[in-house]
Amino acid sequence: MGEADRPLTRHTVTDLGDGSFMVTLEGELDLSMTDELRAAVEDTIASVTGTLVVDVAQLRFADSSAVALWVSWSQRVPKLEIRNPPPMISRVIQAMGLTKKLNPS
Repeated sequence: MGEADRPLTRHTVTDLGDGSFMVTLEGELDLSMTDELRAAVEDTIASVTGTLVVDVAQLRFADSSAVALWVSWSQRVPKLEIRNPPPMISRVIQAMGLTKKLNPS
């Protein structure tokens, strides 16, 4: 896949205070982008002592590697919440039995 063909994924990190952070994702998140995102937010994940909120409202597509990334984050932070999941992402989370682990809202 050429550079121009890569899915566009943007992220921002917001410090919510009390050890909680929000990672806002936009675009598409698939296998070609998860390692890059993992590296980009590693320091944030390591410093979460409260809740990690992952806002996916602007995510047009997420494959199983994205879900696997969120599961790995959930194992490293006290609480993880997937916020504003589009219907497609909600269905995947439910079908995989990850509702309690990923706390979609």
